[in-house]
Amino acid sequence: MSSTILKKLFSGLKSSLIGTRNMALLYAQIPLKPKWLVFVVTEKCNSRCTHCNIWKTDNLVPPLTPAEIEKTLRDPLFSETKYIQVSGGEPTTRGDLDDVILSIHRAVPDAIIQISTNALLPARVLKVARTALDAGIELYIGISLDGIGEDHDKIRGIKGNFNKADKLLRELVEIRNSSAGKLTISVGIVISDLTLKSVDAVRSYTEGLNIELTEAWYNESSFYGNIGKHSFSNNLNDAIKSQSPSPLKELWVKELKGESIKFPCFAMNTFCVLKANGDIVPCLNYYNESAGNVRKATPSDIWRSMQMKKVRKTVKECRGCLNSWGAGWSIESSHYQTLIFYFKHPLFTLKLLIKD
Repeated sequence: MSSTILKKLFSGLKSSLIGTRNMALLYAQIPLKPKWLVFVVTEKCNSRCTHCNIWKTDNLVPPLTPAEIEKTLRDPLFSETKYIQVSGGEPTTRGDLDDVILSIHRAVPDAIIQISTNALLPARVLKVARTALDAGIELYIGISLDGIGEDHDKIRGIKGNFNKADKLLRELVEIRNSSAGKLTISVGIVISDLTLKSVDAVRSYTEGLNIELTEAWYNESSFYGNIGKHSFSNNLNDAIKSQSPSPLKELWVKELKGESIKFPCFAMNTFCVLKANGDIVPCLNYYNESAGNVRKATPSDIWRSMQMKKVRKTVKECRGCLNSWGAGWSIESSHYQTLIFYFKHPLFTLKLLIKD
């Protein structure tokens, strides 16, 4: 048996033990520290997306400053955080995004930082990328792409958006290929009836650039302000069935069949959301369920508060969701669903073991 296979088996065993511990602590109501953090650095957005109404948000509260961000993330609560997703709104609408990223890195130096962007301000993305890589940050940049050419522009509501995204992606690929730093580039498409005709084209486009593709379920939530705005048809089946096997894909199929998708959710345990105004909330579905504000209390105090206990109870009663990071991180935290998936798909599992 090769050393690579042994390493993968050992990693799987380690994940199983950690997952068992996490499940025990979850059911004993003993809080875990966040491994993942979604940080909404601004609710301001310069897109006009059909899928989302964030751009209509009024009365924006001044977001956390770089100094406030660094103080917040230096709290012991985030001592085990390994991945921080910088999101919005549109992060690049913040003129101080460089300082925001550097403040995160100073507070949590070992964390991977992801920046999600619509690519409407490509020069700012490139500047932030170079700043981050020069600082030794392991960087992940995700760019939204819901179609090719005018198909993307129509859904995103901004003419010329695709051309900017295309040019930015190609420049980022050049940086990735020439830089000594570690840069991962990804494209994200929202799977809905509006984008079905574009799925294959976007897949081909990303393969041509040798970049990752995330196919995300269309989410309705208070975060997006789009509850009840759209409906689904069974036409989504073909797009989902053509994806590679995964535990998340199986949840998608269950949802389309009308079956339960409930799973042990680790929101407010192994992950949470930090809003631009300083509120700590579970996820996008419960975006208005604040457990406290870091401008008024320390993150550690919020994590142990009575209000947090109430929010965790709300999370426990959730029917489940198909958010790619909320569901994905919960599945990774428990690991048992991953094990079940591996046993159900032995040939796929074997390919993963012998790959590389």
